[in-house]
Amino acid sequence: MAVSWEMRWAWGGPARFAPGLSCVTYAGDKEERACLQQDLKQESRFHVLLTTYEICLKDASFLKSFPWSVLVVDEAHRLKNQSSLLHKTLSEFSVVFSLLLTGTPIQNSLQELYSLLSFVEPDLFSKEEVGDFIQRYQDIEKESESASELHKLLQPFLLRRVKAEVATELPKKTEVVIYHGMSALQKKYYKAILMKDLDAFENETAKKVKLQNILSQLRKCVDHPYLFDGVEPEPFEVGDHLTEASGKLHLLDKLLAFLYSGGHRVLLFSQMTQMLDILQDYMDYRGYSYERVDGSVRGEERHLAIKNFGQQPIFVFLLSTRAGGVGMNLTAADTVIFVDSDFNPQNDLQAAARAHRVGQNKSVKVIRLIGRDTVEEIVYRKAASKLQLTNMIIEGGHFTLGAQKPAADADLQLRYSNLVWINCWPLRGAPWMK
Repeated sequence: MAVSWEMRWAWGGPARFAPGLSCVTYAGDKEERACLQQDLKQESRFHVLLTTYEICLKDASFLKSFPWSVLVVDEAHRLKNQSSLLHKTLSEFSVVFSLLLTGTPIQNSLQELYSLLSFVEPDLFSKEEVGDFIQRYQDIEKESESASELHKLLQPFLLRRVKAEVATELPKKTEVVIYHGMSALQKKYYKAILMKDLDAFENETAKKVKLQNILSQLRKCVDHPYLFDGVEPEPFEVGDHLTEASGKLHLLDKLLAFLYSGGHRVLLFSQMTQMLDILQDYMDYRGYSYERVDGSVRGEERHLAIKNFGQQPIFVFLLSTRAGGVGMNLTAADTVIFVDSDFNPQNDLQAAARAHRVGQNKSVKVIRLIGRDTVEEIVYRKAASKLQLTNMIIEGGHFTLGAQKPAADADLQLRYSNLVWINCWPLRGAPWMK
């Protein structure tokens, strides 16, 4: 079984469910793994070997020496790229049967789905035919016949379980979208960015080179102008100017005050670690307790932060969407706030699932902050179109055991994410809404 480093704690107790199974956890540093290798070579009578993706890559030659009956890959969307080292390495294992576990078989495109199919059935879905597959089903949202054909093709390979089926006691999740304006300082820099690179919108050659950078700069501006060098006052001292300079942080300040007074606990996600730095300054200024995990936090330090948040009355957990979106159980929180959105909506859904999962006993509110009339609306719409692709392929296929009956559109929407798209904070009793 190949799992993430964080999830090995959850997967490490199979004896609870199958006490007759012998499970070996293959982990540790190079020397520890060398000792394990000697033990396994001398006495290889075990039923399950649990390890991580990273160790699979480091010790591939040793692990390939075993004839495996079953290969289970958790968080299998890591195999979405056929050219990735992990996909190539695991494909070389001697395996009778492969089982891929993922909540997001499609994140951006049909090519990702084909990559998973080619892993489990390389003879049927050869890497050379990916282009034909994409061309055949690329207009699936418009062609119902293509959708039905793809559903039939996937039926033997895909079994789907939604939370509503396996965790009937799980409280509901509601998503709220709050639009906000920008401060005068933000508007000044936003306009300056557009005017400075105006040629990128008119020149095709420059367009390919510059647009990605322009997009990044505009997103930074909508988050907070202090993300640009030389904008924050010198010498820098944390004060009210931190919230006044950003419409997003100004709204977040009021929102967190309301949530704090109500005894809620919050997961606060951002795409940018620099924005997390600003949010950390803000937390210190307001005196809110917090933990933080981003891509630079590894191993035991990361595990300790998760443990502290679960056991201590800490108000906010600051997280980068990519680093904190998988392999973490944070059901102590009942509110998830996305300061900014990911182009890949599945990353945000995975992040929200840190709170909305088995063990949660409260309703979960997911709040998304979007700058009105800014590039963030474009990102949001693009993400919504990607969700529509997933909805057509996965939701529309009804990949469950037993009788297949079409679900109503409203039911599909509810089972997918319990999304409610509205334009204001729903708790109108908040003092700052009066």
